[in-house]
Amino acid sequence: MTQENVEIVRKVFDHGFVRRDFDAALSLIHPEAVMDWSDSRAPYSSIHRGHAEIRTAWVEWTEAWDEWNPYIKEAIEVDRETVVIVTLVNARGKGSGVRVAAQGASVWTVRDGKIIHAKLFQSKADALAATGLEE
Repeated sequence: MTQENVEIVRKVFDHGFVRRDFDAALSLIHPEAVMDWSDSRAPYSSIHRGHAEIRTAWVEWTEAWDEWNPYIKEAIEVDRETVVIVTLVNARGKGSGVRVAAQGASVWTVRDGKIIHAKLFQSKADALAATGLEE
């Protein structure tokens, strides 16, 4: 097993969530990809299909904060197509100044060098369970 898919997920996360370089991130995402954040406890819980919806979601997520510092705490290659990442976000709300620290995990599916699906979970255990693994 190679770490190629882990690197693709890291690049998408870095460009899309950290640097806000949405074009670079979308270049690694299939045009019909789905990002399922429907289980999010944040106000942005929804499902995003295709480049336009994913870009809109990233803009909304990142522009709501005066400070936005997400990072990948851990990346696990599950199989040939599946990567689980555990993430932390430290942020400060725009206008309110409220500080937030949140941890989550997501399962990413990579096929032919492109992200085709990503789903957010509230914990590493939930993400791993969705892939058939246990923590």
